[in-house]
Amino acid sequence: MNEIRDDRVLKSTHVLGAIIVPFLLVAFALLYVFPADTKSYFAWEIKPTMTPLLMGAGYIAGAYFFTMVVREREFHRVHVGFLPITAFTIFMAIATFSHLDRFLTNNVAFWVWTALYVLTPILVPAGLVAQPQD
Repeated sequence: MNEIRDDRVLKSTHVLGAIIVPFLLVAFALLYVFPADTKSYFAWEIKPTMTPLLMGAGYIAGAYFFTMVVREREFHRVHVGFLPITAFTIFMAIATFSHLDRFLTNNVAFWVWTALYVLTPILVPAGLVAQPQD
């Protein structure tokens, strides 16, 4: 007897993606459009200028992925991105707390950055675990 697999993307996973996308788009815009102004607009000053351009490209790729999470109905089409993004967020949190002395702590971008890398290493894997599994 064939069982029907529950492969739907949960509403909570859609919401998680919808919340993450704007942060990724802002990070992309700040890093890719203004790569020489990270001291003014980002959580820390990034040099050389090529580095924020590459980081911005990564953030726009993340925005694309989470947009697909928001739009997708079948989880098997997006599930493969959750583990690498979980690893990325964990390592970014470790790097953040290992190098707090390099951040511009008087900048609101620092506090947004820190909040994101405290929350996303928990929320992204929680989104994966919450999904129905076979």
